[in-house]
Amino acid sequence: MWIKALLIAGLCIPGSGLLFGQIAKSGAAGDQTKETLAAPASVWAAPAEQKIRPDDRIEQRNLVWSSKEKKVRIAGAGNEHVPFQVIITTPIPPGRRPKAPEGFFIEASDLSSPQGQTISKDHIQLFLEHYIMLYAKSSPVGATGYWPDALAPIRKPFSMDAQYAVVANRPLWIDISVPAATPAGIYRGTLRVTQNTKPVETLTVELEVYDFSLPEKTHLITYMNVSKNWLARFYHKDPDSPDMKELTKKYYDFLYANRMEPWFNDPLEPEVTVTGDKVQVKFDDATYQYYMQTLQTNRVLLETFPSGLARQIKATRFSNPFNQMVKSYLAQIESYFASHGWKDRLVFNSPIDEPNTKEDFEATREWARLVHDATDDVPFLSTKTPLPNENNPDWGTLRGYVDNFSIHGNSMNDPRLMSVIAEEQAKGGEMTWYISCDQGYPQPNYFIDAPAMDPVMVPWITARYNMDGILYWACNFWPETPDPWLDAVTFISGFVCSDGYVLNGEGSVLYPGDHTERYTRQPNVDGPVSSIRF
Repeated sequence: MWIKALLIAGLCIPGSGLLFGQIAKSGAAGDQTKETLAAPASVWAAPAEQKIRPDDRIEQRNLVWSSKEKKVRIAGAGNEHVPFQVIITTPIPPGRRPKAPEGFFIEASDLSSPQGQTISKDHIQLFLEHYIMLYAKSSPVGATGYWPDALAPIRKPFSMDAQYAVVANRPLWIDISVPAATPAGIYRGTLRVTQNTKPVETLTVELEVYDFSLPEKTHLITYMNVSKNWLARFYHKDPDSPDMKELTKKYYDFLYANRMEPWFNDPLEPEVTVTGDKVQVKFDDATYQYYMQTLQTNRVLLETFPSGLARQIKATRFSNPFNQMVKSYLAQIESYFASHGWKDRLVFNSPIDEPNTKEDFEATREWARLVHDATDDVPFLSTKTPLPNENNPDWGTLRGYVDNFSIHGNSMNDPRLMSVIAEEQAKGGEMTWYISCDQGYPQPNYFIDAPAMDPVMVPWITARYNMDGILYWACNFWPETPDPWLDAVTFISGFVCSDGYVLNGEGSVLYPGDHTERYTRQPNVDGPVSSIRF
């Protein structure tokens, strides 16, 4: 933890010879040299907070690695994921179309302490880092060329082949999941690298387990959008089919397994029927039991005016008949949640995303009034800062109407914000924040060619501002790319909001698992494939 804090501060790590700024800019610390490629294959390690590019040089020592001892040292608490990287480096064979060295494999042993306790190798996951070619950069510190991102589970031997070329470095992501209540101490084991079943190198892994465990239930509010419709479009399935329901569940289960939750939980959207001026709301009890009881969902964000209701109401917006039908819908939602003891987890979302005109502000206040009139203190969320717009004072304020604010990262730079956050929280409001395409360097973002420390900064910033959680608009925005494994320009119009940069991986931190074999030669995954950024 302290290492990450020092990195964020940009401090030099004693004995490492590295500054965070150097790591962030290049992904490692220099270019490959002929001398470092003297051996047929070299194996070394690096921290998770570093992106290893194809030509980065071999490191003899860094925050987790000592080549002299052939040892990786990491640390973590119970119920925590402790990742690091192992890199295989080989000379690139000569010739115009060289054959990639192949047949590499990696295996982990159990980790054991001197006192006899064991962390089974079943808690160690091994991933191949997929290199994707970037044709433009996302920011002043980005770069073109190959970058690692998707994490394909290793099930069979792999090669040094990348998307269009043979590479010198093959980074592997190692994720140790420390079981809850694991006794504190030093646990040691090995990672064995082979090529065509012959030994290449054996690394010692030394894990220090702290004397505490993270809680089973996270208190961080997370709104991470995984869209069922975008999944259906990419997988060529009917959005309402049983197959799509099961696939969506696998993506959501993946979020929960990583202590995150969906922004809009599509399976929990109730069915709405309007007959005359009567509104009937129907819930899928079994699905609600799964997400609310089994998975213990922290928050359910439902639309104040969902599309299924909007299509059926013909009355003029905000007229008395219109308001009565919307309030009936809202009241039925509240009643269902209250009857199951879940009311404290319910939030209604504003129909107006990022209000940015006088009319938007007026309409947002009207929607907030409807929620407050129809329910007993169910919070209303808006994606906006609680601070007034100084350039347009006639727009008025959203404070006193909006309960929960989700604040754009650019607004976090206003020195007045921290005190206003505290004031809103004192009234019971929840404050979250989000990163968007126009949040530029040196602020963190989720771009593929952004520093690996950027996602690590997000929870630290959340804590620094004493906020309740985070939001991200999309984990699977794939409609604008032929394939996220192949083309990282997932949000084509991103250059409009980013001063002309191409935003590699914007809105796409997961990969469709059914294309894993095509791009990594590892078996397909039934569900999502994770990424370094996720």
